[in-house]
Amino acid sequence: MNRLEILLLTVGFVGLVIAALTPQSTLGGLLALASFGGYFYLNSLENWIPIIIFILGICLLIFEVFIPDFGVAGIIGFLLIIGGVYLTNNDLGTTLRDLSIAVVASSFLVIMLIRRGYSLTHLQKLVLNNNLDRKSGFSSNNDATAYLGKTGKTTTSLRPSGKVAFDGTELDVVSTGEHIDEGTPVIVTKVEGYKIIVRRVD
Repeated sequence: MNRLEILLLTVGFVGLVIAALTPQSTLGGLLALASFGGYFYLNSLENWIPIIIFILGICLLIFEVFIPDFGVAGIIGFLLIIGGVYLTNNDLGTTLRDLSIAVVASSFLVIMLIRRGYSLTHLQKLVLNNNLDRKSGFSSNNDATAYLGKTGKTTTSLRPSGKVAFDGTELDVVSTGEHIDEGTPVIVTKVEGYKIIVRRVD
């Protein structure tokens, strides 16, 4: 039973990675939902509290991906996930072991997908459709093509969205999927309407 539970938990996290990094968002989401559902079903829970805690943790981790420099959400989310799994099996050692295996497996998949060119770009339009700040002098009638090829410096970390200063003008941008620290030189590699996509300067 333990091996099956570990497998379901791992496949659930793998499904989340697929949903986040590939165009197969629906497939990944369904895989995660089915796997996590199977995990909790096998543990014959008598109430929904562990499931609710676990889901809240997942939601906070997803929130953390799109909100730069909001590290508290990620920490709380991870703790909630641990709490949800712990309340399911009532064994801290088993909880840490199962989650460690799931995290390592999903992290390996993340590395493989990023090396193959996948990123969060296909999801970024859900959170960053209009990334030019009106306070910087732009309106909905402007686009960002003038910034193509320009270099700037990040004023927040990019996870993958954040802010970059270009010649004193601070704009919202997204990275190509990588995490970029605050104060890092970046260059605009692509512009899609109002969306400015940057990468780290080599």
